[in-house]
Formats: sequence, structure tokens, C-alpha cells
Amino acid sequence: MPLISAQTRQHASDLARRFSLAEPFRHVVIDGFLDEDFCRRLRTDFPNFEERHALNEMGQVGGKAVRMDVRDISDAYRELDRHLQSQEFLDFVSAVTGIPDLLHDPDYVGGGTHENRHGQGLDAHVDFNYHPRTRWHRRLNLIVYLNEQWEPDWGGELELHSDPWDASANRTTAVSPLMNRAVIFETTESSWHGFSRIELPEGARSNSRKSFAIYLYTSTRPASETAPPHATIYVPDMMPVDWQVGRTLESGDLAELRNRFGRLRTQLRFLYDREKQFGKQIARLETALSEVRDSMRLEIQGHATQSRGATGIWPDGWVSTHLTASFVPTRNARSLILDLWSPKQLPSEQELRIEIDGSVYSQVLARGSRTTVKLKLNSSKGREISLQISAACSWVPASSGDSGDERELAFKILGISLDD
Repeated sequence: MPLISAQTRQHASDLARRFSLAEPFRHVVIDGFLDEDFCRRLRTDFPNFEERHALNEMGQVGGKAVRMDVRDISDAYRELDRHLQSQEFLDFVSAVTGIPDLLHDPDYVGGGTHENRHGQGLDAHVDFNYHPRTRWHRRLNLIVYLNEQWEPDWGGELELHSDPWDASANRTTAVSPLMNRAVIFETTESSWHGFSRIELPEGARSNSRKSFAIYLYTSTRPASETAPPHATIYVPDMMPVDWQVGRTLESGDLAELRNRFGRLRTQLRFLYDREKQFGKQIARLETALSEVRDSMRLEIQGHATQSRGATGIWPDGWVSTHLTASFVPTRNARSLILDLWSPKQLPSEQELRIEIDGSVYSQVLARGSRTTVKLKLNSSKGREISLQISAACSWVPASSGDSGDERELAFKILGISLDD
């Protein structure tokens, strides 16, 4: 039996129209999204709140529990998991959103069941943009709400923002978390969203905000929509906009300020810890890069040794705007022969300044052509020779949008040989 309701499937074209026209960014709200009986089974089997599933970014127990181990919850959730992986389901979502070749995340990273208790809210944020394991591009969020009772004054509304950094210009759309209501929205660098603080009355605090979320991916993405990898980015609340000079703070006001400052401090601590982690990673990468640079050698054909690493050259033979290297002939050497290639993407013909063994040469390389350069040496056996090459211009492959290669490339060495 299809788990998506017949009504939902029959209105795919209308849902696609609504998705494409929605503001502040592309999204669609679908009531009665799942088969009614199946949705009731998901609600009945919704897992109990457990502290081990409610740890926040700082490792502290909070008011939000997440179960990503969807297949371990119940038969109903295993059935849901199988359907979410089906091509039928992925094709339906592609038809609604216009995004082809969608991929299901079997790890449910950040997804699965979400339960938020009284006092919980979620600041406006954009989500992480790459799957941490597969490096797929995150493209869509799909949330199904499982709340049999939810009153308008309880808060917890999903809020979609145009720009939460600018309170005066920010436009929002709110969606109540009602039973069997689904929201599908595009994940981009401007799909800001969160939900308002949950405020349950004393007699209703056994309730909580329950939902099931999946995130869908693609293996590629248009270059214009691609950004460097990042984690979830939050925008903490500012002071309430209606508070003015002369206001007398009441107990509720102080509680609100404490809540806002508490969330802000938690986020700052998280960013501080992540900064330290990044610093360690950068230090390890710099050490590894230094070791690689020290091991780089020119592939010289002939009789020579190299006691030190070369700089400015990559393992694939590409050279940046400055190359330095040294070598020691093990026989008398009369000349050094360079076989060079200049890329056609350079803005002009390449001009090289070559300094070797105390002599300076100038050489022009035609774009897109191969050039052989023969340099006089007259060097005796065992005497170290220093080679430096400076290039006048360079090319970054990533600048054209056809490649992710961000190296600054000037020319390529196809071969080097000593003539003795």
C-alpha cells in the first residue's frame, strides 16, 4: 500500500506550482500527507523521550530528543524507511520540487523522530550543506508533524525567514505543527528556518512537539548554488523589538532575557569549541603539507641527486608562479633541458624568468603550446645547482566554474633532463 495518501499523489502538479511560487523561499505545506491509518501508527509508535537521545551540541541533556535509528523503533517505522528509499517516493518528491535524481539518506543524519518539550525553541538557521559521510549536496527538508492536539497559543510554529539578520526587513511564514501535515522546503544558503518557543499551559505539559524529518540529497548541484562546506548556522534572537526605554521588567521579561542569553552563550561556546577543533585540524594539515613539500622532487632524467624538496610544483607537474629547486649532478653537466607546456586559458603568452647557476634567462611560452628550453650549465660533478623560475601570469581552473581546482597554475613541466 502506498504510504503517501491518494489525495496527495493526485495533486502533485498543484503542489509543484505552490512550491515554486512560495515565499520567502521555495516550500509547500501538505495536509493529509500520509495515509491516515499509517500516520496514526507512526504516532502510536512514537518513541518515548529518553535523556540519552536528548544531548545538545555541548553534550548536555536538553528538551529535544532525536532518534536517527529509525529502523529500530517499530515495524511501522521500518515500513516508512523502506518507502522513503523507494524510487516511487523519490520520483514523487522530484515531481513536486523540480529537483531530479534525489538520494535518500540511510543514516538519517540529523533526521528521524524529533520531540521538543515545553520551553524549547529553535533559532533561525540554515542547515549543514553536505552529508558528512557521502559528501552529497543537501537539497530538501521534509517534515511530517505527529501532534494529535496542538493549540495556536502553544507556540512551536515552524517559521520560514527571508533574512533573520535584518529584523526590520525580515519576512516570515509560519506553519502550525498539526497532525499529518508535511512541509517540504528547499535547503539553500538562504533557507532560514526555526520554530517559536513552546509555551504549554500547566495542565498540558505532558504534551510535546513531535515530528519526523528526512533530508534528501543529490550527488551534484548547480555551481551557482554551491557553497563551501559548513555546519548548521544559527541567528540568535535580538532584544524584543517592542521593548523601549522606560520599560519595567517583570519576572516573565527576565525569564525571556535569561533564555535568550543562555541560548546565545551555548551557541558561542559551541563555536569556540569548534574553532579549537578546526585549529587542531589546520595544524595537522599544515604539518602534513610541509612534509609533502619537503618530499617533492623534480623528476630529472639524468645523473643527479636532490637533497632538498622543491617548492611551487605539484605532483602532477603543474607549477605555480614561483618554482625553486636544487640538485647535485653526479657527472659533469653541460645543459639542462626543460619540456614545458603553457595552458591556453592564460590571459596572455606566458613570460618566464629563469635563474640557474648564476645565469638569468627569459623565455616566452605560447598559450596552448609545448616549448623546449635548453639552458647552459657547464657544471662540475658534485656542485649544487639552484634553479628558480618566475612566471608573469597564472590561471585558476575553478574561476571558470568547470572545475573545483583552486590552484594558481602558470605552466606545466612535462619533462626535465640533464645533458652530460
